[in-house]
Amino acid sequence: MKDQCKAAVAKALGKDSLNQQEATDIENRINSAMKSVARKDIQEWRNLSDAEKLTKAGEFVAQDIQDQLKRKHAIAARDILTQNKNLTALDHPTLSASEVVDRMVAPHGDMSGIQSIDSKARATASIYRGELVDFYTNIKGGTGVFTDKDLVQKIVRERFGDNTGDSLAKQISDKMGEVFEGMRQRFNRSGGDIGKLDDWGLPQTHDLAKIVKAGKEAWVNKAEQLIDTSKYVHEDGSFYSQQQIRELLEYSYDTLSSNGANKTEVGRQSFGGNSKVTSRHSESRVLHFKDADAWLEYQADFGGMPFVDLVEAHINGLSKDIALVENLGSNPKSAMRILMDAAEQKDWLKGIDASTTGKSRKRAQTMFDEFTGANTPESEVLANLGLAYRSMNVASMLGGTTLSSITDQAMIKKTASIHGIAYRKTFGELISQLNPKNAEDRYTAHSLGLATEEMLGSIARWSDDGLTSVSGKSQKLARVSSAIASQVMRVSGLNALTAASKVGFTKMLMEKYGRLSRDKAWSDLSEMDRELMSKTGLSERAWEVMRLAEPVVDRKGNQLMSARSIYEIPNEQLTAFGDPQRVKDEIASSFQAHLLDEQGMAVVEAGLRERTWMSAGQKKGTAMGEILKGMLQFKSFPVAFLMRHGSRAMSFEKGTSKAAYGASIFAMTTLLGALVVQLKELANGNDPATMWDEDDPQKGINFLTRSAVQGGGLSILGDILVAGTDTSGRSATDFMVGPLGSDAKALLGLTVGNFTQYYEGKDTNASNEAFKLLKNKIPGQNLWYTKAATNRMLFDNFQDMIAPGYREKLMRKAEREHNRTSWLGDFDWGAGFDEVRAPDFDRMIE
Repeated sequence: MKDQCKAAVAKALGKDSLNQQEATDIENRINSAMKSVARKDIQEWRNLSDAEKLTKAGEFVAQDIQDQLKRKHAIAARDILTQNKNLTALDHPTLSASEVVDRMVAPHGDMSGIQSIDSKARATASIYRGELVDFYTNIKGGTGVFTDKDLVQKIVRERFGDNTGDSLAKQISDKMGEVFEGMRQRFNRSGGDIGKLDDWGLPQTHDLAKIVKAGKEAWVNKAEQLIDTSKYVHEDGSFYSQQQIRELLEYSYDTLSSNGANKTEVGRQSFGGNSKVTSRHSESRVLHFKDADAWLEYQADFGGMPFVDLVEAHINGLSKDIALVENLGSNPKSAMRILMDAAEQKDWLKGIDASTTGKSRKRAQTMFDEFTGANTPESEVLANLGLAYRSMNVASMLGGTTLSSITDQAMIKKTASIHGIAYRKTFGELISQLNPKNAEDRYTAHSLGLATEEMLGSIARWSDDGLTSVSGKSQKLARVSSAIASQVMRVSGLNALTAASKVGFTKMLMEKYGRLSRDKAWSDLSEMDRELMSKTGLSERAWEVMRLAEPVVDRKGNQLMSARSIYEIPNEQLTAFGDPQRVKDEIASSFQAHLLDEQGMAVVEAGLRERTWMSAGQKKGTAMGEILKGMLQFKSFPVAFLMRHGSRAMSFEKGTSKAAYGASIFAMTTLLGALVVQLKELANGNDPATMWDEDDPQKGINFLTRSAVQGGGLSILGDILVAGTDTSGRSATDFMVGPLGSDAKALLGLTVGNFTQYYEGKDTNASNEAFKLLKNKIPGQNLWYTKAATNRMLFDNFQDMIAPGYREKLMRKAEREHNRTSWLGDFDWGAGFDEVRAPDFDRMIE
């Protein structure tokens, strides 16, 4: 850059001079600006002289630099305010500072009044996902199983400006663009830096393994055919030559295949790298596809995930980043480290033991790393194989979990009681949601961000995290296994019942707030309501904003306070609270997070806190990590129940309240557990269990124990106990070692055990053991409404052919040791169910 140019730019920026680095940066920016301005109107740009081009580019850069300086100052100011707010929150009336940081990361049931980043992210994702309800509910087609590929292609074409003539595809495309743009603007309002591209329609993923496998030459040749070369121009307005485009694509290949390693300056110390979330989505997007066909073709050859997953990943990923910048500032990792250091110092000054503080800090750091994606799999292939195994366990072992989930009603009733909501209302709404004719009610609930995971067919409640990003056979196996598990949960009715339970409770909580906010200021609320809201994340400021919102009125006339209601408040009514749009973002997310946190108490499912606690510090994709996951599978649900409701019970100030909370929920879960025990016996083809025998009190004690275990947060283990072996059950060690340990024991018995018996000249039972092992892994083999019939009609007969007399021996043992008899009898292909009789309900009380 010439000295006179440097002086002119420095004067425009209000500086005396520019140093060499500033001059170099500005020169690069001028070149980039020339390309951007030229691309907007190539013909006009070519008609300008070199001096005019330089002047226009200089004006563009000068304005851009001034805007960036203002933006940088605004971000710094917001970061200071955010950090001061968080530091002030460390002074909590009941918690240590380290415990406060812990709750800032992941939700806790102790009613501390602290809303976590994880809750805010899930709330944000559910709000935006709710806006795309038409996409999620139509993309799976009429059966809800297979993706509607024709609709996918039409949506993609509409996103690229094509007119497909399909009104639904057009509607979904427009809403998708609105949602993506809304998320971009929200991220930028908090300091993000995602530029707006005129031709951007959809997020894009690259599968590095596919790219590397294809090789540079093949990838560059393919990409060259698919991109719009008119988007690539020089500073003078001339288009890139073919050779220059290839050089650009070759550099892009090196960047993608090396995951950015080609840009690393060897010897330059980064001191931890750039952890600013604000710049995470501002990477230069080099591939400008010429049309929808080109985008689809590239995704098919080199894309990282299917279209539905791509949209979901974009919403989830950006929601997490929004939560990070809004709650921690533009550099969340640095902000979290400062908070942890400050908390450690505060706790030390209070005399809290350093080891206690250290444990809290380590726990918070583990959860934060998991949330930010720092805990990446060491081996993605091993992680996918582990996920495939666990998904198949879900598909083969949890077909009867719908019956187990009946015990959710105990937690729903207790949580509703705390909030002053009549349980009959939540149960009535649940029944209404299950009515096949009430599709409009379910649509409304999903659109308000309720039960959106179940809308996606998620099995997260009963399984674990999603797929890793590696391609190849392991990912395909994991994806197929996860899809099978999802469909088994769907056809079992569990997803529908879980969704209805969530909606039933949450809608009534929304109705309460919608009703109270119409005529009650914060000071007019009862002391109990104010205390409850404060301790579960709703402040007086949030309440006063909610009073300005108009509730959504459902088909039954319920006034539902919602995030949508808050976003529809006219801006002029919010100026007293600050910037209207930022106020809406803040209060809507806070309210939605409150709803989801309390919903998580009513319908328990393992979250970030429980998942990381169960991992015991083991990294994903390691042999020990995957073994531990296999052994602890299905135990995260009871752990979540005990952690959440246990911590809530302990949060009450009076000892009697703690005891009363614990006793009431134990009584309700045990009562419902007794119902589940009897329903499972009937579903298995057995007579109801004996609840009381005046001649043998031990039977009553045994039934009470089964009921307590079944209902007291351990209901999921009931399916493992009877999976595949209705009459015999499994040994107590199966509870300790989990599915992986049980399978390993069975496999060792089948191989080493039978070989040893054969070597010693003893009779082996290899064929029968092989049959049981295989049968226990068949997806959907223990669906609660088909289990008894399929066992009698198919599996029992197969077992008799393999090991004659073995099944009768087990049934006699079950009757002798467990007092279990069958009402379904045996099945004969000639006579059918000739031994069927009505269940013997008289034996319940003897």
